[in-house]
Amino acid sequence: MEALSNRVTTTLTWSNSISTSSLQIPQVFSIRCTQRLRVCCASDQSQKMTVSVTGATGFIGKRLVQRLHADKHSVRVLTRSRSKAQLIFPVKEFPGILIAEEKDWRDCIQGSNPVVNLAGLPISTRWSPEIKKEIKQSRIKVTSKVVDFINGSPEGVRPTVLVSATAVGYYGSSETQIFDERSPSGNDYLAEVCREWEATAFKVNKDVRLALIRIGVVLGKDGGALAKMIPLFMMFAGGPLGSGQQWFSWIHLDDIVNLIYEALTNPSYKETWNSNWVLYFYESVV
Repeated sequence: MEALSNRVTTTLTWSNSISTSSLQIPQVFSIRCTQRLRVCCASDQSQKMTVSVTGATGFIGKRLVQRLHADKHSVRVLTRSRSKAQLIFPVKEFPGILIAEEKDWRDCIQGSNPVVNLAGLPISTRWSPEIKKEIKQSRIKVTSKVVDFINGSPEGVRPTVLVSATAVGYYGSSETQIFDERSPSGNDYLAEVCREWEATAFKVNKDVRLALIRIGVVLGKDGGALAKMIPLFMMFAGGPLGSGQQWFSWIHLDDIVNLIYEALTNPSYKETWNSNWVLYFYESVV
């Protein structure tokens, strides 16, 4: 939570208040900060949007598309695999969603109000030199393509908002430092990826409102990091990690979706934001 910076208390956007006492946290976890987070919804989300989304078949993207569709917005899923997207968003359950492969991205982006860019190869895998190259290139290439299509759109059909994911890996790692949006970038591999990722997004037309959201570990029972951790403990194969004093920044899936959703319409969301709570590991899950 400390990584959010003070301005979050007035500009983040869920319609309710969140405090650490109201979160369902197992006993193994300890929140580093007990400050109450008050988030106020300032934008008008009743206006219907046409939203193009890259990375829509990923953990965050799926939930975001579900939310947008449930709220009757028009959604354009920009994907490299139509068949995969059709399995995730079947016509019967998601009528009206447009699924577009890369050759059709330009036409979809033109006429969209906001564009959400979430694409990128997951980093939770063994890092061979080839995988490290793909982790970087999958983010930069898609972001560059999206930015080029936005910049090349004629005025009148050009999107007015780009919400683009980045990561808290921008800061590097430390067991003691506290990072906020003003902190300098780190000097490791993930920091390098994030710097180039963000620099690519900043090339978008100056008249387009850009919101970069630095995301950490996203927790939700249906996938992501938690889905990989829980089975080990269910088999009694889990245990303490290292000294037990490590921490990581995290956010619940529904909260990051709410944050992205609000960033689509709230003009106060500009440039770079952190999104996460900070959590310590103290002992194993039982």
